[in-house]
Amino acid sequence: MLSLLPPNFLEDILNKFSAIGAAVIPACFAVPVHSEVGPVTNEIPTVVVSAARTEQSTLTTPASITVISRQQIEDSGAADIVEVLRGQGGVQINDLYGDGSRATVDMRGFGDSASSNTLILIDGRRLNNPDIASPDLNAIALDDVERIEVVQGSAGVLFGDQAVGGVINVITRKPGAMRHSLKVSVGSYNTVNLHAMTSQALDNGINYRVSLDARESDNYREHNELSYLNGFAKLAYDYSSGSVFTELQYLDNDLNTPGALFADEVAEDRRQANASFATDYSNAKTTVGRIGLVQEISSNWSFEGEVTSRKTDGDFRISFAGSQPSTDNYTQNRKIQEFTPRFIGFIPALNNTMLTIGADAVESEYDVSTIFGDQFNDQSQRSLYAQAVIPLTMVEITVGVRHASVDNDLRDAGMFAVYPAGVKIEDEVSVGTLGLAINANKNWRILLRADQNYRFAKVDEFLQPAFTPASTPVELKTQEGLSLETGAEWSRDGNSAKVVVYSLKLENEITYDPVNFANINLDDTERKGLITSGYWKATQRLGFSASYTYTDAEVTGGFAKGKDIPLVAEHSALLSTDYAISKSWQVFAEVVAISDRVLGGDFDNTLSTLPGYGVFNLKAGYQVSDFTFSGRVNNVFNKKYSDVGQLGFDPNAGFAAAEAYYPSPEINFLLTAAWNFR
Repeated sequence: MLSLLPPNFLEDILNKFSAIGAAVIPACFAVPVHSEVGPVTNEIPTVVVSAARTEQSTLTTPASITVISRQQIEDSGAADIVEVLRGQGGVQINDLYGDGSRATVDMRGFGDSASSNTLILIDGRRLNNPDIASPDLNAIALDDVERIEVVQGSAGVLFGDQAVGGVINVITRKPGAMRHSLKVSVGSYNTVNLHAMTSQALDNGINYRVSLDARESDNYREHNELSYLNGFAKLAYDYSSGSVFTELQYLDNDLNTPGALFADEVAEDRRQANASFATDYSNAKTTVGRIGLVQEISSNWSFEGEVTSRKTDGDFRISFAGSQPSTDNYTQNRKIQEFTPRFIGFIPALNNTMLTIGADAVESEYDVSTIFGDQFNDQSQRSLYAQAVIPLTMVEITVGVRHASVDNDLRDAGMFAVYPAGVKIEDEVSVGTLGLAINANKNWRILLRADQNYRFAKVDEFLQPAFTPASTPVELKTQEGLSLETGAEWSRDGNSAKVVVYSLKLENEITYDPVNFANINLDDTERKGLITSGYWKATQRLGFSASYTYTDAEVTGGFAKGKDIPLVAEHSALLSTDYAISKSWQVFAEVVAISDRVLGGDFDNTLSTLPGYGVFNLKAGYQVSDFTFSGRVNNVFNKKYSDVGQLGFDPNAGFAAAEAYYPSPEINFLLTAAWNFR
């Protein structure tokens, strides 16, 4: 399974960590590993995982974390994780087709490169790819989700590469008493969703969860048919001093891609496909295997670790604007292996300081074959990190450090080969974090943080895309940055509010220049912003949520100095309400608004901006016994807008630069019937 790792690597790393554990774990330690303190609020559960890579109280987290609970997910009637995250404070969604199949999650204002600077996790497992492809959000079956933890800001020490703007950690549901569920949804554009699940925790410590999630849809636009199948199985055994688990996942995802439209084409028929892309598609089959262990070492130290293998075999077809539809099929394969051990413990001699010591090893293979040639790219990342949370009177101090290295083995072939004989590119980086959490009283918490972050170049960024002719190597430096933020959080009687102010400065930001068809380093960039959110429980039946995000993202050095970062909205907001009419009836409504943006790729800021928009979504639900019925209508007032727009080159105007759009769906609905039984 871990054939890419050096001989005896696992044995060596385990021996090193065992030696560390033996040196720092005296028998006198007497504090439980997972302490839970503080009240449970309506907004945030007692325990979160993402702040320390283990379960801990929200009152001792060294970061600003927003938790979207299971109840909030169900109340919204959302069909997928994209609908759940859209409009959340500090989060911008860029969705090409309006169905989540090609959506990116943007935190801190990265636009086109958001998928490489926002880390997406499922139970701590990376969804991000070693190449520039966005994480496949279809791998997340929403009905399997217990909560979503949104970590604002950089988390380079704990999570390493790509944790620049923030981290989204999806926590799946844990088995309890025997439970089965069946859910069927039908909606606009011949959409059919099916989800089935069974789970149980047995008295002998064995527990399991098996689920199946399937969807078919014609989608809003022509030549945009979608079909996916997501099967998941997890088996775990809990014993007195720990637990062990294994899980398997299979994902089959097929999508026809209609391409972008120029302004005159949108005016003519916004649902049409670009004629040049009439045969384009993207198919991928992914298998994931994972094993994990949680083992108590002493009364206050534990070991946690996972080994993961993920393999994706895909094929696709891509055409060029103004050309005849392609007849060439390309292949794209990736294999990723991860080993993530860590020790977590408390040190009574240091005022019960919580210490996390860990290592991450990620081995990747990425191969792509096209008519222009082939690429064979391998990448190896190794990291060691440590973080301490030191509790004092009313204060927690967080300090941490990570050292990471990367080895790239690159080779390509064909008429435009850059490294036909192969080349090895190496780099290393160290980052640190310093934070202060002040618990002023049981209702107020103040945060101050300084975090360094980094992003290594992806394996295919050193080489031009295989379907784009190139004749020179791409020399990319590692992207590095510093994030400074301060914030305040308040909660009382189910009501809550928070505000975060931040500054993120980057050197050598890695992005794509569509004018020169090149991956480049920008000289200097800076993001500044404000994030606010709150929940007001007006009555026992009525609640209101609101969030507002201000983002100022610009290039501060080099050829585009003073220009706005493309595809980043300066203003975004969400206002929602949930109302329990009775024990059986519930309604939910939300307004999502976003301001205009510079088109993707338009670093010169010369083209028309992508217009802002506001949409109104409505859901009603009815529950009787074990049955639930609901209906959700998106874009109730039939707003015509595009979630994504790009710099394009219009073949009808001599390939002059022009605005290209991905039209978003008009008014659409989804009706759902669910049966939960034991």
